[in-house]
Amino acid sequence: MSTVHVFSGPTLPAARVGELLPGAVWHPPLAHGDLLRLDTAPGDTVVIIDGVWHQRAPVRHKEILLLLAEGVRVVGAASMGALRAAELAPYGMTGVGRVFEDLAAGVLDADDDVSVLHTPEGQPVSEALVNIRAALLRCAAAGQISETDAGTLEALARALPYTRRTWAALAHRAREEGAGAAFAAVDGWRRRNPYDVKREDAERALVLVGAGGPPEPEGAAREWEREPWRTSFVRYWTAAHRPGPGGVPFLAVLQHQQLYDAEFPARWRTRVLSAVAGEDIGPDGVEAAALRATAAEGVDVSALSRQQLGYWLAPVELRALPPGEALLRIVVRSARLDGAWSVWPSSRAEAGELVDDALPTAEDVAAAYAVNAAVEAADHRHTIARLSADRIGGHLAARWNLPACAGRPVLDAAARDRGFRDFGGAVEVARAFYLGARADTPAVSVGTGSCADCPARAKART
Repeated sequence: MSTVHVFSGPTLPAARVGELLPGAVWHPPLAHGDLLRLDTAPGDTVVIIDGVWHQRAPVRHKEILLLLAEGVRVVGAASMGALRAAELAPYGMTGVGRVFEDLAAGVLDADDDVSVLHTPEGQPVSEALVNIRAALLRCAAAGQISETDAGTLEALARALPYTRRTWAALAHRAREEGAGAAFAAVDGWRRRNPYDVKREDAERALVLVGAGGPPEPEGAAREWEREPWRTSFVRYWTAAHRPGPGGVPFLAVLQHQQLYDAEFPARWRTRVLSAVAGEDIGPDGVEAAALRATAAEGVDVSALSRQQLGYWLAPVELRALPPGEALLRIVVRSARLDGAWSVWPSSRAEAGELVDDALPTAEDVAAAYAVNAAVEAADHRHTIARLSADRIGGHLAARWNLPACAGRPVLDAAARDRGFRDFGGAVEVARAFYLGARADTPAVSVGTGSCADCPARAKART
């Protein structure tokens, strides 16, 4: 049985959605990632009415393309839905209503034509330009004002920021510009003849979906599905938002093991060096094959300056590592575990042996998220964005068993061995897990170690 999801807010409240489409799953205004978090299947329908774009990142076009490619019907109307439908109709998104038609025809061409300021509860505070414009056109058609007056008042309304676009603000501007009489005629007429074009479009879309329509747009040939449209961004968003086992996205599982699994650096090293070696592994192993491949490319530590070597290697490594091992560590540390690199996996299937399924990582991530939510619910000022970077850094140093004397080069080297750009990058990723993970931090005392016991030094001796 197919499912209908509806994203709406100030244009159409949840109660009205339930009246028009009983059984539909209602969601608040759409934001980036929300579509990927849906548990959709081929044959399902997503109706986009309202979305956010100022206070949070808006839905990306390719998030919609991903659903279309997976056999989900996507319908847009009224507000954000009309905007995206006008842009994606050639790719198979279905648009409904007057606002969509005006956007598709170029009569309207700006995001703020449909935007309104609203409260967190979804109550509109400003008026959409499309509604003001509809009132002006209907009033002119009724012979209450001239088309010239309608055009003057529309231009005054368009000049207002969308957050301050109200009938009261338009009245003020009209009086300043000598159009007070025309405004008074419109204001009286529209109060006697209320009309909300966005709401009408939204309700029409839901009625059509309830009746099995609307049909897909003409000319949507879907050739684009055979083109390389799944960019690294699409892969990253999917990994970051689409729920996996336990309801936890794959990226969170990957990052948690990247931070907290002691065996992760070894698996990451193997993955990177295997990619460098290609298929020519040979009987002497992946490291020897990777060295042959780098030599074939003319890469050699003897060609690097001491300053360049010092960027990738800790001081003790710089002094003691043999050239081959130094080069392998530089190769591994110059690869990053992010979506821009070919060795980065966007799914559990692509991760292969990089992820250890025997670990209860999804449960740990879910527990960490629950702790974050509880802390923020107790005091909204206590968010993970406000956590002390120094505290998280100390927490990671302890979990990675780094000595008290570890300076920035050692910290960066340890972070890069786990696929981070540097230690600061690891700290930022750890914000999401710190509160949940600190409770079971091993009793490793940072600040009591000595350079003689430095793991980096011991590692270099081997």
